[in-house]
Amino acid sequence: MSEIDLYPSIEVWLNKHLKEKYPNYDVETTYKSSTHTLENVMREHGINLSKAYLLNIKIDILGILRKKNNIELVFVEVKDAMLTLKDLGQLWGYTQLINPIESFLISSKGLGVLSEIYNVLNRRDLFVYGSKGERTMKAAKWSINSKSIDYSTLIPHS
Repeated sequence: MSEIDLYPSIEVWLNKHLKEKYPNYDVETTYKSSTHTLENVMREHGINLSKAYLLNIKIDILGILRKKNNIELVFVEVKDAMLTLKDLGQLWGYTQLINPIESFLISSKGLGVLSEIYNVLNRRDLFVYGSKGERTMKAAKWSINSKSIDYSTLIPHS
C-alpha cells in the first residue's frame, strides 16, 4: 500500500481516537492537508493560525479540536517505509513550530531505527516538543488488517 492509500483508514482511526480522548471538543479530521498548506487548510476551516503563515507546511493528516474559542491541532505524518531519524526530524520541526496537542508518526512497515533510538539508546528527548518540553511525539506501526495503530509498537508507551 502506498502512503496515500493509507490516509483514509488512518483518518478514520484518528477521528475515533480524538472523539474518545477529547469528548468535550468538536472534532474534525482531514487528509486534504497532505496536498494543501496548513495555512490554506486553516483558512478553509475558518481558523486564523498566524504561526502557519509563510511556513508552507503540509501535514499528512490533520485533526482539529474545537471547544468554544479554543482550537487545538493534532498532526499525523504517515510513511510507507520503515521510520527513520529524518522522518522524526521532519515531524519534530512541524511540532516545534505549531505545538499541536498531539503528534504522531505512523508507518505501515514499522518503527525502523526509531525503536533502537528510543529503546536502546534511550534518546527519549528526541521525541519531546512544546515550549516547555511538555509534549511527546508518538511513533507506531500501522496495522493494515485492524485499521489501527499497533499499540504494542507505540513509543513512548502510554
